[in-house]
Amino acid sequence: MIVGQATKNETTIIASLGEIHVSKDPGIVLACLGLGSCIGVSAYDPSARVGAMAHIVLPQGNEEECKKAPAKYANSAVPLMIIEMEKLGANRNRLVVKIAGGARIIANVVAKSILDIGDRNIAAVKDALFECRLPLKAEDIRGTHGRSLWLYVETGITRVRTAAQQNMEL
Repeated sequence: MIVGQATKNETTIIASLGEIHVSKDPGIVLACLGLGSCIGVSAYDPSARVGAMAHIVLPQGNEEECKKAPAKYANSAVPLMIIEMEKLGANRNRLVVKIAGGARIIANVVAKSILDIGDRNIAAVKDALFECRLPLKAEDIRGTHGRSLWLYVETGITRVRTAAQQNMEL
């Protein structure tokens, strides 16, 4: 099977920029496609078999911005994702969290520049996970290649494919 290609019995739901999707349907594959500096956050409760995917665009929003577009910002998306998972029976203490993205797509950006949004997104997502007391199980971050991320709700398997065509399971 090609990574990211759903079988006849699977339906792929894509989390676009600033979106969160949550499911407990075993026929669903959650995906974030074309992650550059954005972060895809995959969370899975193996007991309740509830999965979630967030496509985080920016590190932090102020109160008004987070109310308007909560899934867009790391500081509001991570807590919201947990709440939505709990509504479907997940327990935050069992969540397996994996992230991908945060690449430096613009080659001329100086390291640690304010324009290096990838590193800022990574730090903000990790801070939000820490604040929510969620350990990070695996990551595929940084670099200069974009990525796509898939979470198979039936099994909890999380896969990444880079723009350089490398496939791997997180």
